[in-house]
Amino acid sequence: MIPRMHKRGSSFKGVCGYILHDQGQKTRNRVDWVMTQHLGDIAPDDAWSAMRDTWRDRTALKIMAGVPTTGRDNKTPVLHYTLAWHASDKPSPEHMQKTALESLKVLGLAEHQAVIAAHNDKGHLHVHVVVNTVHPETGKTSQLKYSKEKFSKWAEAYEREHGIHCEERIKNNEKRREAKRSRARNPSDILMAASGIDLPAKKPYVPVKHKAVSRKQWFEKKDITDRMKAMRASLDADLKAERDATWARHTGERNALDAKTQIAIDTGRKQIEDRYRPRWRDLYRNQKKEAKHVERIAGNVLERAAYVFQNRERLGGGKPLTLRQILPLIQSPKKLQARVAQMHERDRRELAREAKFETKFMSDNAMNRHRAEFSALRDRQAGERQTERDAQAIKRQGVSFAMAKAAMIKEAEPAPEPRSFKRPERQSPLQERFQEAVTSPSAAPAAKAERDVKQVANENTPALSRAEQIKRDMAEWRKRNQGRDFGREL
Repeated sequence: MIPRMHKRGSSFKGVCGYILHDQGQKTRNRVDWVMTQHLGDIAPDDAWSAMRDTWRDRTALKIMAGVPTTGRDNKTPVLHYTLAWHASDKPSPEHMQKTALESLKVLGLAEHQAVIAAHNDKGHLHVHVVVNTVHPETGKTSQLKYSKEKFSKWAEAYEREHGIHCEERIKNNEKRREAKRSRARNPSDILMAASGIDLPAKKPYVPVKHKAVSRKQWFEKKDITDRMKAMRASLDADLKAERDATWARHTGERNALDAKTQIAIDTGRKQIEDRYRPRWRDLYRNQKKEAKHVERIAGNVLERAAYVFQNRERLGGGKPLTLRQILPLIQSPKKLQARVAQMHERDRRELAREAKFETKFMSDNAMNRHRAEFSALRDRQAGERQTERDAQAIKRQGVSFAMAKAAMIKEAEPAPEPRSFKRPERQSPLQERFQEAVTSPSAAPAAKAERDVKQVANENTPALSRAEQIKRDMAEWRKRNQGRDFGREL
């Protein structure tokens, strides 16, 4: 048995008229029997009116029953579903009625108004059930949650008792039960159960106290997040430029292929035109010559007769003219000239049709090559763009929170102080030699004695100016370096 829910509606009269009569008629040939529920002695044809009145007075019924009138209003009170048996099943009317009442209990509508009708217009027996979703006493709307799932489980139990016809339903219900059990367990528990390991006892739930983030930490995290967004925005701009460049290159390749195909077609057409140009020239020359000849023989009946007889097949369009068709052409020069003009027009059309066919054949071949090349080019370009997108996705994923944090830490480090390179003051040759003498180990005692002497002399000698000091140093250097030029040494 297959239960099937139909779309909820708002017309009790329409759906009741459908199940109580033949489709589109007032007869009842397809209706085997009809029964009602919670409608008293009301005739089935008038049941829709009572059900409509119950739905219309739903607010008053709620007030009388002490039920709150809040909640969503019921705009589609009509519930319509069918119960269909297998073609090999032949249930009795009593069994079908009992099953229909059980289906109402499954949906929680056992106390609601309903009209049930059995039809015989299909290859299998089935019943239609029309239910008012508004309770006739409380005015409340029934909660029809998981109706299809409930029907599926009930139908499976029914077929296990009376004979299984739908194996797929059993598989689907088992999948639903397994999914429900899976949602109730953790993934690790599922793996352990599949491996045959006993599941450990579940630990009691211990709530984790939320630890508020300090204001400083919040701002630091926000700064890092902003830096990460800025880095990604800069990277996105570069990546978009790369994609635009790739797209421009691909567009250029497609345009080049189109231009190549167009050039090939234009070249082929030019070649065909050049090949047919002599034929057109000869055709026009011969037609002009023939038209003049026909005009010349317009006054001679014998010549017209000879011309018509010789060209009777051409004048007939490939089929020789009959004697009845030849005589008017011989008798009337105008008719002959008109027929010749028609013949010339037909010849020109045939030649144009031949050239057009050859041009089309050439163009079709060029377009077939173009389609094959374009398909290969399109697939290659699509692969290149996909590869580029994958590589760019990897690059973008590299710009992470940790990278932004490292960049900010590096920027916060103090910059190293720049090294100063102070150029040493240039010493005179006398000062250099004096410094060497002072720093040499062997001259250490003598240098110390000389410094002591100079210190005593300086204490008793007034300070010299810079110019006097330089003159004295130069004089001392010349004494020690006889025959050497002080200026060249510098």
